[in-house]
Amino acid sequence: MNGFNRLLHEHMRSQGEATYKKFLACEVISHWKEIVDESISSQVKPVTIERGVLFVDVKNSAFRDQLKFFAEEIIDAINETFRQKEPLVKKIRLASPFQIANMPQEKNPPAQVVEEELKLEDVTLTEEEKIFCERQAEKISEPKLRQSFLEMLLSNTRLKKFRLASGWHKCKDCESLCPPKEIFCEVCIVKAREEMFKALSKILFDAPWLKAWDAQKILLERMPYMKNECSLDVVESARSSLIQRIASRIRFGDEKSPDVLKAVMLRKRLPPEQLTPAIIKRTLFELQANIPEARRFR
Repeated sequence: MNGFNRLLHEHMRSQGEATYKKFLACEVISHWKEIVDESISSQVKPVTIERGVLFVDVKNSAFRDQLKFFAEEIIDAINETFRQKEPLVKKIRLASPFQIANMPQEKNPPAQVVEEELKLEDVTLTEEEKIFCERQAEKISEPKLRQSFLEMLLSNTRLKKFRLASGWHKCKDCESLCPPKEIFCEVCIVKAREEMFKALSKILFDAPWLKAWDAQKILLERMPYMKNECSLDVVESARSSLIQRIASRIRFGDEKSPDVLKAVMLRKRLPPEQLTPAIIKRTLFELQANIPEARRFR
């Protein structure tokens, strides 16, 4: 916090606690993109803070369902940024239509010039390309089959030429063509996702207390080409899968075993020094569906 901001905060604090809390609420909204990770700020918009509850607007229905997984991380990020005797935010809830209607509206971005798209029917083949296709078809002796094969070659050549003109490029791992915004073809993307999921599981296993966006950053440093695939819900999916695998190995009487501690750190996103017997017992109860003989923990 620079000198001007410090003076501003001191002045607003001198106006009374209620006024200062309103000021901090405005600060959270104004500096939202600096407080939380970009993957969060792009999906979750702060609306207002009332009595320790942060009301947010989430347009993406899929991300709205996943909000509960990131709530603790958002709350921690806000409270660490604005340290108070009493936490500024304790809960997160979805904003009502009335609250959203009264929030400040962002300015519309400047209109972009839309270029005319190339159409497949506009693509023509050169004489060299046609001759090449004909020579390939000549290898087939049966006339009708040769003609059908030639038409298929000509069609595929035009399609490939159209895609190259439209920005398609070779897959990162093979010779297949990919759309402009993709790096892998459909076959290779499946393999890349499997590798990414294994890498995420290893990252979380080694440091189970990591927040979702911290694990995401580490993964993208190692696999930057997976930026469009490694969303926060993918990170949480890897975490949930890892918790289930570890919890399935827990047995009655192992409350202090490495597996128990690992599962609790993953679930609560806490480093080992912050674990307490109460947190461990409560977490084991939450994970009872994944723990054999779970009824004995009750």
